[in-house]
Amino acid sequence: MPTKIINMSEFIGVSGLTLLAFALRVYGLGAPSLWYDELLELDVAQSPFWEIGPQLVRHAAMPLDYYLLYGWLLLGRQEAWVRFPALIFGVLAVPLTYKLAKSLFNKNVGYLAAFFLAWSSLAVYYSQDVRPYAMLVFWILLSFWGLWRAYQTRRDHYWLIVGVGLTGASLSHYFALFLLLPIGLFVGVQQLFHLRDKQFWQYTIYFIICLMVLVIVFAFNGRLRDLYNVGGRFSTVVVQPETLTVPAAEKPNRGAGPPRHFGFVWDTVLIPFSSAEPLSLLAYLGLLLISLLSLWPSKRYGASLLVLSWLILPIVLIYLFLLQRGTFFAVRYILYSLPAYLILIAYGVEFVIHALNSWRRRLIPGPNSRSTPSLLPGSLLVTITIFLIFGEVKELLVLYRADSREDWRAVGQLLQNNARPDDAVIAVRAEPAINWYYPAAHAPFGTYNTSQPIWEAMRGRSRRWFVLSSYSYRVDEGLRNWLKANGAVTIAIDRRVVVHLQQEGVSAGELLAQVRTFALPQKALTYATLADQLKAQGDLETSRIFYERAIELAETPSQRVDYESRLATLAMSLQY
Repeated sequence: MPTKIINMSEFIGVSGLTLLAFALRVYGLGAPSLWYDELLELDVAQSPFWEIGPQLVRHAAMPLDYYLLYGWLLLGRQEAWVRFPALIFGVLAVPLTYKLAKSLFNKNVGYLAAFFLAWSSLAVYYSQDVRPYAMLVFWILLSFWGLWRAYQTRRDHYWLIVGVGLTGASLSHYFALFLLLPIGLFVGVQQLFHLRDKQFWQYTIYFIICLMVLVIVFAFNGRLRDLYNVGGRFSTVVVQPETLTVPAAEKPNRGAGPPRHFGFVWDTVLIPFSSAEPLSLLAYLGLLLISLLSLWPSKRYGASLLVLSWLILPIVLIYLFLLQRGTFFAVRYILYSLPAYLILIAYGVEFVIHALNSWRRRLIPGPNSRSTPSLLPGSLLVTITIFLIFGEVKELLVLYRADSREDWRAVGQLLQNNARPDDAVIAVRAEPAINWYYPAAHAPFGTYNTSQPIWEAMRGRSRRWFVLSSYSYRVDEGLRNWLKANGAVTIAIDRRVVVHLQQEGVSAGELLAQVRTFALPQKALTYATLADQLKAQGDLETSRIFYERAIELAETPSQRVDYESRLATLAMSLQY
């Protein structure tokens, strides 16, 4: 009977954490527009089934998430719906983190680690993102849990879970391969200390079989040669570390790669994994230090090796790989190390509570030590937990803002409401966004990377829409200058995306008269930029109306003050 009660309480606790994770991830799921990277993936996933695979090489992507989305899109295309697979994997990672942390340490660490992952703004963000990173975290957690349980219980069937987890992870993202080093290190160390145990030799053989399965997976997907070439070049870093510092032009991707200073690690690893709030960040780092200092005396050597190598080695390898390739760094690449970090934080909290409880018993000896101050450890646990998640609240609030990413949905609505069937719609390096939100102007990705296709699309069509953004800025400078010289009207969507309307033989003033009748995105920036252009064309009265609308739509005090200042300047012009 007590066992059933304990199991029921555990079930309720884990279910509560899972529901919390679901609530945090489902809230506002469909509010933001799909952003650039999501649309890149969806553009491939909505292709005919047999055309998906050949496109993935160009995107340097593995197929699992794309084929899953292909089937998912048959049931709906709403923003919330297409993000739901990532949400599912993000939610499932929470109880799986509990299972792993409980097996590695104890139930308290399991609860805390699962709670921190449920609340993590970084985990929530990628659980609302149509990308494979939440799925990747799930498969990695599954493989590490299976690995630890195999050695903990001496049951061979857990290696099947390891194989499934590693296969799923490898089919989700190339960077899953960097986890083979910490797993291999763990298997190798276990073997080294059990040379006479036949079962450990058997487990080493199982790990080699897993590696062979991964080779077959990459060969089946036609990636083995690319993997060999890229991996071979990266392996030269070991014997030729100077390749990390060659000029950007000499690197494979012709970029500088991530910065080479500790501040970069602080800003792009520690803060995203912890909190941007100084006090919360200090608490995280303090608990991490406590955890690291207490692991070795606790003699949890296997658990320590597994978690620390999982946290440190992939981050270092990915950093060096991107530095060698000359490619930018993004925290999503190391997201699968986040559970390891949070497990360590949870262990640090549990150690502090345990130490406090021990000191309490020493300070108050005798029977009173068990009764009088018994609430103190629990109260401290609640206090620490609340303090740690306090830093996540601000990040979550920012995440839930619908305008936190570029608004391609507004671009699509603008075109749907105002573009004519015979208009040219040209989206430079944003073809996937238009393919999704305005399919009438469908074009393969990369169509408008050069000027010739742009001029061809314009030919025979007097009215043209140009969608430019921060993603096209490196290739569209000449086009922007041409638009400025040819009387184009600018319809700003947000800080990253701008739509230009240009019509042959029609002046900017005449185009603005057309735009006044459009169904415009209800955005302060849209009305303010149009008001500026109306003012420049001498239409002061309409400019005033647009400035007033921009003030009504302003989302921040500073934005409102800016537009009020512009309106005041305009009012002075009207007086004279």
